[in-house]
Amino acid sequence: MPIIVGALQDGWNYSGAYAGYVTSVDLAGLLTGSTATSLLAHRLDWRWYVGGALALSALCNLACAPFHGILLLCVFRFGAGLGSGATYASSLSLLSRYSDPVRAFSCLILLQVLANALVLMVFPLLNQAAGPAAIFDAIAALLFASMAVAPLLPHRDARAARPPPPCAPSLVSPRADRRATPGAIPRRSLFGRVPLPPALCLMAVALFYVTIGSYWAYAERMGIEFGISIERVHWLLTAGVFLSALACMSARMVGHRFGQSRALLGALALLAATLLVHGWFPTALMFVVNLAVLQLCWNFIDIFQLGTLAVVDPSGRAAALVPAAQGAALAAGPAAAGLLLGLGKGYTGVLLLAGSTTALAATIYGIVHRYSIEPAVVLQPAGGSD
Repeated sequence: MPIIVGALQDGWNYSGAYAGYVTSVDLAGLLTGSTATSLLAHRLDWRWYVGGALALSALCNLACAPFHGILLLCVFRFGAGLGSGATYASSLSLLSRYSDPVRAFSCLILLQVLANALVLMVFPLLNQAAGPAAIFDAIAALLFASMAVAPLLPHRDARAARPPPPCAPSLVSPRADRRATPGAIPRRSLFGRVPLPPALCLMAVALFYVTIGSYWAYAERMGIEFGISIERVHWLLTAGVFLSALACMSARMVGHRFGQSRALLGALALLAATLLVHGWFPTALMFVVNLAVLQLCWNFIDIFQLGTLAVVDPSGRAAALVPAAQGAALAAGPAAAGLLLGLGKGYTGVLLLAGSTTALAATIYGIVHRYSIEPAVVLQPAGGSD
């Protein structure tokens, strides 16, 4: 998205405000597509739905290329975001039903990291060669090619696949697995409609992405403010991709060793502590340490957030809402950080905000762990059962 925003400004002479409007409309389409997928997940034929969503997004991206006017471009970007949101939400919903969701989500996010690295290398070259139209055409071509995967997806009967037990081994520690027998998760709901554990998980996802949005929007400016040259800041940001890839590749091993909940809570606690310490000691050294911890924990936390949702809601409907929660929070995070800067709190205030929202997310997951696991576990006597 940042590359498209820059391309619209440089290639089609859009103002910063107009480029921002296009981004907002794209995001609105993403939120709509993911919400629709969650609402319809129990009745979808995934082959037709994903194939149609890919086709819609591809055609809208293709239509963006010849139209430079803001109104038509916004219409087509909404359609492109709608199809993309539906496709991404469908992938999360389907992977939630996989027998080893941590492995599935690790592979997904690793592919996202590699794709983002490729985009950062190729899309600027396309923009220099032929402007934003070349970027939209390239996205359309990739989406059309992805339609070949749609016939391989399951039909409606995928939802009938047996879900993992409520106290799935991947959510608790291996030692607890050997002593516990799964029972039934209490059927409490939020406002009488949304099951409480998935609702809490989605709230925690949103809080974590307020952290990402507030910190990431000003990461470059913070590095410069703390005395690091802009060239070195860019190098540090690029080097973080390798830490992200390391997190993806090690997540499954860590999850099986310690359990999803402990790994997730540990990563959130580490990141929250680092952000808060950086807020109290805003130095160049702490910026480097904080950036490294963030890059290492970011995808690690993403994987275990999705894995936890797959356990508390095996249907995949809650996982389909993750893009909506992320998108809304990514929009709110920079706004909240900007408000703090406008009030004169400086980057210290931004760091303390980011650390606080991460700590709140960790607290919520602690509640989910206790709510979803402890009431569902019946410990066997040491000498055996009756």
